[in-house]
Amino acid sequence: MDKFEPDMFSRRLKALREERGMDQDELAKASGISKGSIARYETEKSIPGADVIYALARALDCSSDVLLCVVPLTGMA
Repeated sequence: MDKFEPDMFSRRLKALREERGMDQDELAKASGISKGSIARYETEKSIPGADVIYALARALDCSSDVLLCVVPLTGMA
């Protein structure tokens, strides 16, 4: 990936959240980011900053590289 691609990030965020059995409320609480913001990231209506990406990655127990699609996620379509 040469540049940030919001559609790939949005799909990856939602897939990781669902893979971990979390709904948006649970991810919001775990990351300290509002449910509304998470919904906007998952629907490509907003692009998160570095601090948000870091918080989401920590809450999802993955690296920022995985969340940003820099490295592949096994089994991801």
